[in-house]
Amino acid sequence: MAPLIITGGKKHIADVKTFLKAAADIGASYGVTVQAVNADAIAGRMHLEYATKKAIESFRQKRNLARDLGMEIMLYLRGRRQIERALDLGVKQGDNNVAILIIGDDAEKALPAAMELLDAVDEKVVDYSHDKDLLLMKLYEITPAEIEIVGRDRIPELVRERSALLEFEK
Repeated sequence: MAPLIITGGKKHIADVKTFLKAAADIGASYGVTVQAVNADAIAGRMHLEYATKKAIESFRQKRNLARDLGMEIMLYLRGRRQIERALDLGVKQGDNNVAILIIGDDAEKALPAAMELLDAVDEKVVDYSHDKDLLLMKLYEITPAEIEIVGRDRIPELVRERSALLEFEK
């Protein structure tokens, strides 16, 4: 797999398109993919790593649904084929907890520029916490019955399971 660096932090976004263009420009400058994600909708680093791995595999095997790696990662994160549904995980106007993924051979070189996209670096926003449970349950359609069976601590695994199911939808 191509090198992957995950960072995160806080960002007030006045204009989403401008923010996403700045991320894309950094990617183009360094020959890497820079993808920003709503960290509150992510079930931890393993979720991001898994989706990135699967997206890269789908491009290598020429069975990708999206035209670019960043959007393919979003599809795997969301576990859905529909790009509109994947965009539920995108950053929004206003205050955001943002996870930034940098994928490619020069990911390390691009990291300082990517970190400048943030108002404050705070790696903890990427990690799973129970504060994310209600949003994760809603986004990934995790039922109270599932939680009762496996327990709240297994929510990240249930979310990754939804990502894995995208393989079967293709």
